[in-house]
Amino acid sequence: MTDTDWTPLFLLRTVLFPKALLGLRIFEPRYLDMISASLRQGRDFGICLSHPRGDGHAEPELVGTLARIVDWGGEAGILQIQVRGQKRFTIQDWRYEGQLAMASIHPWAEEPIVPMDRESQPLHAILEDLIGKVPAAGIDASSAGMILAQALPASPEEKQQLLVLQDPLERLRRIAELLSQRDGA
Repeated sequence: MTDTDWTPLFLLRTVLFPKALLGLRIFEPRYLDMISASLRQGRDFGICLSHPRGDGHAEPELVGTLARIVDWGGEAGILQIQVRGQKRFTIQDWRYEGQLAMASIHPWAEEPIVPMDRESQPLHAILEDLIGKVPAAGIDASSAGMILAQALPASPEEKQQLLVLQDPLERLRRIAELLSQRDGA
């Protein structure tokens, strides 16, 4: 395995979903360097939910999402970027190179394109608010679930559970359950 097989990881207390957008403010030198290299090389980087490990470093969840920078700007010392989630991946091996986590990853296959089922139709109004009426009209269950999960007011751990689901209709059912639990609370 060569160093080109290693993907830089942005370890966060949030989850990025494929097809969804996430805005980030970057000020740590290690991540400013990583984003700069990503822009120069046109390479995606991984975003993983992280957990502190006690030595000043964090440990990634083993499933994350590749991120592609779609917009960037900022001011002195702070870079603001917007990323779009690409494919999910499983970390096969990982290590720290200085202050930056690097991983050997295995990308997941795309989910099947299936229509939203009748059970999921109440979520359609939320989708229209998020992405607009026209784009929401023909959206498939996988895309809908990823976009809804990104916007969902849920804990990072709940979002991680949604990320690892491989059935788009099950993800939509779980999102509806989480929303109804919050409405009932």
